[in-house]
Amino acid sequence: MSRRSAPFVAPDYIDDPASKDGKKHAKVLLSTLQEDIANFRNEQFPPDILRQIRDMPIYEGNLAEVQTYQQRWQNLLERAKDFYPAANMPPDYLPLPASLEIPQFIYHVQRLHLTKTRAKESKSFGSVGALTDKCGQYTDDEIERMTAVLENDEEARLVAHREFIDLRAYVFCRDSKGEMLEPERVRFYRTGLIVHALPDFKIVDSRQTPRKRRNDAYNNPLADNGVWKIYRKK
Repeated sequence: MSRRSAPFVAPDYIDDPASKDGKKHAKVLLSTLQEDIANFRNEQFPPDILRQIRDMPIYEGNLAEVQTYQQRWQNLLERAKDFYPAANMPPDYLPLPASLEIPQFIYHVQRLHLTKTRAKESKSFGSVGALTDKCGQYTDDEIERMTAVLENDEEARLVAHREFIDLRAYVFCRDSKGEMLEPERVRFYRTGLIVHALPDFKIVDSRQTPRKRRNDAYNNPLADNGVWKIYRKK
């Protein structure tokens, strides 16, 4: 199964976090954390005590090696959890947001299955101006078509789709009894993935044969600038 990320929560030590000033203060602190992570990452990633897997930002080691490397990140991990307290906690065990770019640590890994999948990014808009700000320019005829959709139906929305190749790892772990758990689907390219490899650790690499994306319900775009295709949202 795949996981969404843990939700943001303003830290308790901020005075009146729900106020305008409190939200501004939280934003400044989060920005400082992101800068500190980026600086630390420049020094400590890739790991110098772990072994790279294929050409991926995935690194494996034994239990002691992975724990040692995670300890280097511990201060930043704890600071991040001030903003995302649900991270890696039951019942959902949601990860930190990939935007922080803190490596993901997974223990007791028996097998990795690397895949590529044809996927699409999706954004929804209620105005043509907001759409072009995010998705770029379109021809005058395309602008007219998109504008007409919104003007003729006040409840209409536009949806923008951008295709990409989604790189994922299916991570198979064992529990404390040695039984294999259901695989966890992890997007790792932005953060990096650190795995504690069990004896007889195996890698299945299926990246050369991308899985087909399921059939798209959207056809005949209103506009297409070569990156984003625009449709009336269904």
